[in-house]
Amino acid sequence: MIIVALNFSRRTAKHNRLILSTKSSTCMNSAFIETRQRWDAFLSNILERFHETLQQAEAILPQLLDYQNFDTLPFGNAWTGIRGQVQELIGKIGDTWDEKVSPAFELIKEAGEAEIEAAGNGLDDFYLTFYEHYYKELDKGRDLMHQLDKELKAYEVRTFAHAGRKLQAKAREILSGHFACTQCKAPLPVKHNFFRSYYQACEYCQTVNTFEPGTVARNVENFALHPLAEEQALTEYFAYWDLENKYRSQRQDQPKTITSDEVLRAYTQYAEKYLKACIAIIPDLEVQYEKDLEAKVAHVKKWILTA
Repeated sequence: MIIVALNFSRRTAKHNRLILSTKSSTCMNSAFIETRQRWDAFLSNILERFHETLQQAEAILPQLLDYQNFDTLPFGNAWTGIRGQVQELIGKIGDTWDEKVSPAFELIKEAGEAEIEAAGNGLDDFYLTFYEHYYKELDKGRDLMHQLDKELKAYEVRTFAHAGRKLQAKAREILSGHFACTQCKAPLPVKHNFFRSYYQACEYCQTVNTFEPGTVARNVENFALHPLAEEQALTEYFAYWDLENKYRSQRQDQPKTITSDEVLRAYTQYAEKYLKACIAIIPDLEVQYEKDLEAKVAHVKKWILTA
């Protein structure tokens, strides 16, 4: 497990009272600058460790299917561990802000308030300047979290799609083999892009045979279908994801510039392209296209945009 620590020590009351005069901007205040520099260093460390972890995964995951004879379970288990590690790393940004960075800025604010009030001056200009820079630092962390979430998603889709193509090629190799009637041994045709079991009647003796594609071919739908379709619709997915992030980041004290309807339209565009990409891989899925699209849009509308 990766552990990233950030040392935001509490300042003494005497030191706190030496900061922020009414004639100086918060961003020029030494205590504010020091805290910001520590925050920047922490975020830089997170970014470096994030890329190190994915580089390590890059050296392992692509070959794992070959090593495991196309058994997808070890591949999935390995990725679950890597993803959990990286998500924990990303989560430390928000935790560190809440537990250390924001309280450090709060101490600076309290000291500035005390000094200004002691001088008999108003606090409006102080608050305006302080919160302008405070929210800039908050957004810096949130933006990095969003960036890393996107990088993680892109890496996951790319890696699983690569594995999916290898699995798909192996399945087609297997399915190109001999399929014959169990009764008269006459050759039987194999459906194109079909990775499920089905019944096939022999045109010679009318015996009904069961076509069993095997584990590798079945896993095209179970393992490869989703990332291969996601890869085709990733641009639309990120357009939705960016918009949804901006929608959620709108502050209560500011006018709303993005509506839930805009977010839902962006998601619908993604879902349409994703489902059509699934159909291109497994044509039989076309019969449930409208139902699947309706279910996906309803889920986002109910659980994402109203959460």
